[in-house]
Amino acid sequence: MPGAADTLFLPVYSDAIPVSGRRWLYLGARLPDNGFPEQLQDQLVCEQPMRAPFLDLEMRGLNVCPQVPLGQDYAGAFILIGKHRGENEALISRASAYCPEGAKIVIAGEKTSGIASLRKRISQVVPIEGSMAKNHATTFWCSNHADLRRASPGMKVSSPQHYQTAPGMFSAEKVDIGSELLARYIDKSVQGAVADFGAGWGFLSHKVIVQGAPSSLDLYEAHWPSLQAAKANLNAPAQFPVQYHWIDITREAIKQRFDWIVMNPPFHAGRRSEPGLGQQFIERAARSLKARGRLLMVANTGLPYEKTLSANFARVEKLDQSEGFKVLLGKK
Repeated sequence: MPGAADTLFLPVYSDAIPVSGRRWLYLGARLPDNGFPEQLQDQLVCEQPMRAPFLDLEMRGLNVCPQVPLGQDYAGAFILIGKHRGENEALISRASAYCPEGAKIVIAGEKTSGIASLRKRISQVVPIEGSMAKNHATTFWCSNHADLRRASPGMKVSSPQHYQTAPGMFSAEKVDIGSELLARYIDKSVQGAVADFGAGWGFLSHKVIVQGAPSSLDLYEAHWPSLQAAKANLNAPAQFPVQYHWIDITREAIKQRFDWIVMNPPFHAGRRSEPGLGQQFIERAARSLKARGRLLMVANTGLPYEKTLSANFARVEKLDQSEGFKVLLGKK
């Protein structure tokens, strides 16, 4: 992804697109390996809904937020696309809405991200004015036009019944099998101060409220739109204390201590399988539980989590193994 971020700004380095003067929007923002063009450094308004790259941008002194509000005025937009077509189309539509007619819209992505097919779709409604390729990525640009918004509405998803989701969220179209399996083991024994690590759009947290007996509930999630959806999906009782935390569990402190933690931890970084992510979640959960605390989690059967659990918990039980998943209980 950083390579694609460098490619995104090639038109600026080559003077194909002049950027002096006014602010530019940067959606899907990530730090380029080679830094930003000097003439853009103080002009970019960055949007990054994932907590880890948000923190990277913030630490470099960039103007960054998880969601740029409407009503701003930008000279043009840079868009770094990801792997979700609907999410990419929504970014383009928003950039078009935020910029004046005729403003330059610059789009880049890795060759494996679907950038070629995206360029083809865009070219059917507005002329592509230029293109460059480098770092196994492609960038192209066009002038903003109302047709661009109509051509890139963002694919709709068929959300699970009674829940609000959107493209780019984990398991946006249906509840994943692992979470459904774990939910069968959430009962009245799940009580006291409860947390959901990697809460997504709130499925497991909702089950904690309706099936468990929590005195409080804290949701921890690194993807800003998912956390906002969780707020809508929980529909918690008015007097029930729920807190929502937009943090990266692997690199930010958790001050609270809990009686129970439930989680379906991530195990992918981009397109790569990274079991170490789940192991970090387990270690952080162990440190965040009170004495006699419990961790209830689900994982793919092939992921090597038992050793990490045994190193961090006095007792580990496998409650279930079916449909390619295992439900594990760690006891302090």
